[in-house]
Amino acid sequence: MAFVLQIRNIPEGNSCQRFQLPGDQFHLDYEGIESAGDLTVWGDVSKFKDQLIFRGQLSLPVRLVCARCAGQFERTIESELIFVLKFVPDQAEGVLEEGESEDFYFLPEGTLEFDCTDLIRDRVILSVGLKPLCREDCKGICPLCGTNLNIKECSCEKEDIDDRWLPLKDLTDRS
Repeated sequence: MAFVLQIRNIPEGNSCQRFQLPGDQFHLDYEGIESAGDLTVWGDVSKFKDQLIFRGQLSLPVRLVCARCAGQFERTIESELIFVLKFVPDQAEGVLEEGESEDFYFLPEGTLEFDCTDLIRDRVILSVGLKPLCREDCKGICPLCGTNLNIKECSCEKEDIDDRWLPLKDLTDRS
């Protein structure tokens, strides 16, 4: 389901807004990340004749897969959310395509709603990072036997060194 901002329901001037969408209705569609609770967006909205400015936060509990141990864990993602909607006359078709940037959107006058789903999805995914870890000191899994080293130690011999690194090992052994 989409997260649609109902522009027509937001009063003119400054106001505080809070929106919530059940987690089972917000799909991230990104491998290794899934929603684990309700999506909440809140912030200050300034709506005037030809623009709307949103400055706020989003919060979403997510279920992730650790990049080191491959275990699932949950974390709440919190991120800043800022965007500007500029309403322009319908004749300004060229401006609509050229002027669109990451946080600035040109919309035809009279637009009644704005779909924030992609914007929020991008913020959540970027907040997770490239290699999510269940904890900073995650030991990962043993490359030989596959044991999760956070749970128990394995008895594998760790002295398996690539032949290309032997000259460096000799240098460290001498010093």
